[in-house]
Amino acid sequence: MTPQTIGERIRARRKALKLTQKSLAKALKLSDVSISQWERDDSEPTGKNLFALVKVLRCSPTWILFGDEDETPEEPTAPLIVLDERKQELLDLFDALPESEQEIQLNQLRAKVENFNNLFNELLKARKRIQKK
Repeated sequence: MTPQTIGERIRARRKALKLTQKSLAKALKLSDVSISQWERDDSEPTGKNLFALVKVLRCSPTWILFGDEDETPEEPTAPLIVLDERKQELLDLFDALPESEQEIQLNQLRAKVENFNNLFNELLKARKRIQKK
């Protein structure tokens, strides 16, 4: 059965992506009550929320609003990854950099991680030496 209302389409797409109301709300930075109201057709997403919703649900706004058959979303191929605020900010900042600078930043991060791993290993070795005494 094809979902007939906006709420039914939101619920169907959310479930197809294996998202809970809570995880969808977190991704949209809204309350899960808002998602529940949309799915019950008590209210509808508007403006900014609609565009954030279609981005997370990976579908078109016209499909959400009108159920246009030619805009029916494809079956999801990969699970949706919801990023916390800091990780999303990191990606947004990274994407804002020129490609040459992105490569420099990646190399610096790789070096930092390697240095921290080496430091950690040195601390473990020192701790083992102290414990043997």
